[in-house]
Amino acid sequence: MEKIIDLHNITKTFKLYAKHTDRVKETFRPGRKKYHTSFDALKDISLDIEKGETIGIIGRNGSGKSTLLQIVCGILTPSSGEVRVEGRISALLELGAGFNPEFTGRENVYLNASILGLKKAEIDSCFSKITDFADIGVFIDQPVKSYSSGMYVRLAFAVAINVNPDILIVDEALSVGDTLFQVKCFEKFREFQDNGVTILFVTHSLDLITRYCNRAFLLDYGELKGMGKPKEIVDQYNRLLVCQSQVNADLQRKRNLTDSDNELSYDTQCIWTNVFQVNPHENRYGNGRASILEAGIFNENDEPVQKLITGDTYTFKMRIRFYQRVENPIFAFTIKDIKGFDISGTNTKFQNIPTGIFEQGDLIEVEFRHDMILSSGSYLLSFGCAGIESGEYVIYERRYDYMILDVISHRANVGFVDLKSEIKFNKIPLPICASKA
Repeated sequence: MEKIIDLHNITKTFKLYAKHTDRVKETFRPGRKKYHTSFDALKDISLDIEKGETIGIIGRNGSGKSTLLQIVCGILTPSSGEVRVEGRISALLELGAGFNPEFTGRENVYLNASILGLKKAEIDSCFSKITDFADIGVFIDQPVKSYSSGMYVRLAFAVAINVNPDILIVDEALSVGDTLFQVKCFEKFREFQDNGVTILFVTHSLDLITRYCNRAFLLDYGELKGMGKPKEIVDQYNRLLVCQSQVNADLQRKRNLTDSDNELSYDTQCIWTNVFQVNPHENRYGNGRASILEAGIFNENDEPVQKLITGDTYTFKMRIRFYQRVENPIFAFTIKDIKGFDISGTNTKFQNIPTGIFEQGDLIEVEFRHDMILSSGSYLLSFGCAGIESGEYVIYERRYDYMILDVISHRANVGFVDLKSEIKFNKIPLPICASKA
């Protein structure tokens, strides 16, 4: 495969000044006192991207994602390292970036397309495609300062995708568009993928990463922490959010607790674990205040099952031990497909169910009862226990991809769910006048 983007040992350092006057002092008194502190937005980043790949870039706010994209686009110059980019880049890095608010939409289309390297004749030929995709009607001839944020991004995105780019770069811009616009955008993404266009995509919507990307990169505090298959990088990102190494040691200590009579506690005698086939490569993490000891699936006779029939009723159960006092914990489950895309799930917060207070040592069983409407296939079942503390969402423990469930359906259909559709048809008699004719 042809490398279209190649970054080698990229570092980007910014100078931070406490006051504007400090910048002036340092400029006119070089070699003397330093008035700035250095901040490394990117640290020794090396990566390459092949032609036609769709790359997802994830990380916490301030991790360097936007800085990386601006360096690829040539907007920023790295402090050190080498950048090689082949082909025409079209980027949507900031809402309405490059738009003159006093110009009309039409004038801004010509301005932006010219900046991207198109000649007037080329812009004329694709102008109707741009306006059709943006779908802003008569506002195309109104100053863009009068546009809503949705109109802004629709027009900017329409320009970016209709200039025949070799590389398309999108930084969170799609979160502004409405649902129908996002559908159009992702249809265009698929078209670009089929045509070999390289896409770099920054988003906080992890489902989009697993659904649309070939590979993913994880940035944290300016460092490249991981690259690889989207689902693996998303799992790594989730672990990163709760400082996995600290948690593992804490959880292991708590799971080894014994009762006062020196007998083994329930925590080390989990019985469902011996009944169900649990994923040995599950993604388990949390802060240790509670632990999901085990979980399983049960039919209407309360029998453990792992192969489910579409249309039958099942209960997902999990047992949780609390190691500290917790108020109103949130209990949750999620079903994903094998690529990591969320299919369904719910929790006690979504359903406004108060859960109360649990003390250290409490052991509880949580049940989720429902009809199985998934279509035939294999899915991954995850469980979670979390809470809200001082206004912040806190993860006590998640057991992502805990177990596989296989669904069997006696009806053929497409997609993930079976709506139990009833099909009827009737022949409509022709009007008398039409039958005579």
